[in-house]
Amino acid sequence: MARTLRFMLVGAIVGVLVASVVVPPLLIWYNEPGAITPGRQTEMICNIPTLIRYATRRLLLGQVMGGVMGAMLFLVISSLASRTEGPVGPA
Repeated sequence: MARTLRFMLVGAIVGVLVASVVVPPLLIWYNEPGAITPGRQTEMICNIPTLIRYATRRLLLGQVMGGVMGAMLFLVISSLASRTEGPVGPA
Protein backbone atom coordinates (compact mmCIF):
# COMPACT_ATOMS: atom_id res chain seq x y z
CA MET A 1 0.00 0.00 0.00
CA ALA A 2 2.77 2.44 0.89
CA ARG A 3 4.56 1.65 -2.35
CA THR A 4 1.40 2.39 -4.34
CA LEU A 5 0.93 5.71 -2.55
CA ARG A 6 4.55 6.64 -3.25
CA PHE A 7 4.05 5.80 -6.93
CA MET A 8 0.90 7.95 -7.01
CA LEU A 9 2.68 10.86 -5.31
CA VAL A 10 5.55 10.69 -7.78
CA GLY A 11 3.04 10.47 -10.63
CA ALA A 12 1.17 13.52 -9.37
CA ILE A 13 4.39 15.52 -9.12
CA VAL A 14 5.46 14.45 -12.60
CA GLY A 15 2.01 15.33 -13.95
CA VAL A 16 2.12 18.80 -12.41
CA LEU A 17 5.61 19.41 -13.79
CA VAL A 18 4.60 18.29 -17.29
CA ALA A 19 1.46 20.45 -17.13
CA SER A 20 3.56 23.44 -16.03
CA VAL A 21 5.57 23.09 -19.22
CA VAL A 22 2.75 22.18 -21.62
CA VAL A 23 -0.18 24.38 -20.50
CA PRO A 24 1.32 27.90 -20.94
CA PRO A 25 2.12 27.42 -24.66
CA LEU A 26 -1.36 25.96 -25.16
CA LEU A 27 -2.92 28.99 -23.46
CA ILE A 28 -0.89 31.31 -25.70
CA TRP A 29 -1.87 29.39 -28.82
CA TYR A 30 -5.55 29.17 -27.85
CA ASN A 31 -5.83 32.88 -27.02
CA GLU A 32 -3.62 34.26 -29.79
CA PRO A 33 -5.28 37.31 -31.34
CA GLY A 34 -3.77 36.66 -34.79
CA ALA A 35 -5.85 33.50 -35.08
CA ILE A 36 -8.95 35.66 -35.49
CA THR A 37 -7.74 37.24 -38.72
CA PRO A 38 -4.78 35.33 -40.17
CA GLY A 39 -2.27 37.47 -42.00
CA ARG A 40 -3.26 40.73 -40.29
CA GLN A 41 -2.08 42.20 -37.02
CA THR A 42 -5.03 42.35 -34.63
CA GLU A 43 -5.02 44.96 -31.91
CA MET A 44 -6.85 43.98 -28.77
CA ILE A 45 -7.87 46.03 -25.78
CA CYS A 46 -8.45 43.92 -22.68
CA ASN A 47 -8.94 44.14 -18.97
CA ILE A 48 -5.55 43.06 -17.58
CA PRO A 49 -6.74 41.87 -14.11
CA THR A 50 -9.42 39.71 -15.74
CA LEU A 51 -6.90 38.33 -18.20
CA ILE A 52 -4.46 37.48 -15.40
CA ARG A 53 -7.19 35.75 -13.38
CA TYR A 54 -8.26 33.78 -16.46
CA ALA A 55 -4.74 32.67 -17.36
CA THR A 56 -3.85 31.78 -13.76
CA ARG A 57 -7.06 29.81 -13.29
CA ARG A 58 -6.44 27.87 -16.50
CA LEU A 59 -2.82 27.15 -15.56
CA LEU A 60 -3.80 25.88 -12.11
CA LEU A 61 -6.61 23.78 -13.59
CA GLY A 62 -4.13 22.28 -16.05
CA GLN A 63 -1.73 21.49 -13.22
CA VAL A 64 -4.48 19.82 -11.18
CA MET A 65 -5.53 17.76 -14.18
CA GLY A 66 -1.91 16.83 -14.86
CA GLY A 67 -1.44 15.81 -11.23
CA VAL A 68 -4.54 13.63 -11.24
CA MET A 69 -3.65 12.01 -14.57
CA GLY A 70 -0.07 11.40 -13.42
CA ALA A 71 -1.26 9.84 -10.17
CA MET A 72 -3.67 7.56 -12.03
CA LEU A 73 -1.01 6.57 -14.58
CA PHE A 74 1.51 5.75 -11.87
CA LEU A 75 -1.22 3.83 -9.96
CA VAL A 76 -1.64 1.61 -13.02
CA ILE A 77 2.14 1.25 -13.38
CA SER A 78 2.40 0.35 -9.70
CA SER A 79 -0.33 -2.28 -9.95
CA LEU A 80 1.29 -3.79 -13.05
CA ALA A 81 4.69 -3.83 -11.36
CA SER A 82 3.29 -5.52 -8.26
CA ARG A 83 1.71 -8.27 -10.37
CA THR A 84 5.02 -9.19 -11.95
CA GLU A 85 6.71 -9.61 -8.58
CA GLY A 86 6.21 -12.67 -6.47
CA PRO A 87 4.13 -12.75 -3.29
CA VAL A 88 5.24 -10.48 -0.51
CA GLY A 89 5.94 -11.94 2.89
CA PRO A 90 7.84 -14.79 4.49
CA ALA A 91 8.37 -17.82 2.31
